Amino acid sequence: MAQSMTGFANQTTTLGEWKLSFECKSVNSRFLDVTLKLPEALKATEPQIRQVITNTLSRGKVELAIRLERDDSTPESRVNTAQLLELEKALETIRNTLPNVNAPSALDILQMPGVWVSEQTDTESLIASCLDCVPDLLQALIKHRKSEGERLEAMLKERCVGISTLVASYREELPKLNSAHQTKLRERIAALDVDHDEKRLEEELAYLANKSDVAEELDRLEAHIEAIYEALQSDEPCGRRLDFLMQELNREANTLGSKTTSLTTTTTAVELKVLIEQMREQVQNLE
Repeated sequence: MAQSMTGFANQTTTLGEWKLSFECKSVNSRFLDVTLKLPEALKATEPQIRQVITNTLSRGKVELAIRLERDDSTPESRVNTAQLLELEKALETIRNTLPNVNAPSALDILQMPGVWVSEQTDTESLIASCLDCVPDLLQALIKHRKSEGERLEAMLKERCVGISTLVASYREELPKLNSAHQTKLRERIAALDVDHDEKRLEEELAYLANKSDVAEELDRLEAHIEAIYEALQSDEPCGRRLDFLMQELNREANTLGSKTTSLTTTTTAVELKVLIEQMREQVQNLE
C-alpha cells in the first residue's frame, strides 16, 4: 500500500505536575531527515528517539517537537520548614549568647542555604514517559500518512486507467493511421510526375513505416502501467520505484511524439505527457 510522506500527529500526556506535549509532522524528502526540538530535561533522549524514528520510517523530512510544562497550580519553589525551625533554634542560641547582635531580616533568612528550595524534577520518570509515548505518536503519524497515501494511490490508478485508455484507443487507430500515411506518401510521389522504380519505392515505404512504427513504445507503456499497479500493491515503500517508472513513461511518450505521422499521434503523445506529469508530481510525495 502506498504511503505518503506528508503527515501530522500530536499527543499529550501528564506525569504528576508535568505535562508532555508531542507534535510530529513530516513532508516529502529524498531521504529520511529528522529534526528534534526537545526541552533541556529531555535532551538525553535524543539518540533513542532518533533510533525509533529511523526504525519506523524510511523517507521524509520529519520534525518532532516536545514541550514540557508544569501545572500552574503546582508551586515551583517552597520554604523548607524543617530548615527554618533549625535556624530559629540557632538564632535563639545566638541571642542568648550575644544579645547586642542585630537579628537577620526575613530576606536574609530566605537567602540562607536550604531555606528556599526548588521542587526537584523527576527526570528519570519524564524520560521514561517520553520514550513510551514516541512509538504511539509515530504510529498515529503513519496512520495519517497511509490515509494520505490512499488518496494519492486512487489518483495514480485513475491516471493509469487514462493512459491505458489512450494507448488502447491509439493502438486501435494505428492500422488506419499507417495506411493513411502510406497513401499520402504515394500521392506526393505521384504528384511529382516522375518515373520511379516501384520496387525501390516499396522498399523506401517499408523503411519509413518501420521508422515510424510505435508498437514497441505502446507495449512498453502498457508494461510500465502494469509495473505501477504491482508497486502500489507491494507492502514495501514504492516511491522511488514509481519515480523511476514515471521517467520511463515520459521517455516512451517523448519517443511516441518524435515518431509522429499524424495529428492523432501528436495529440495522443501530448495527452499522455499531461497525465504522466500529473502522476509524477504526486509520486514525489510517496515514501
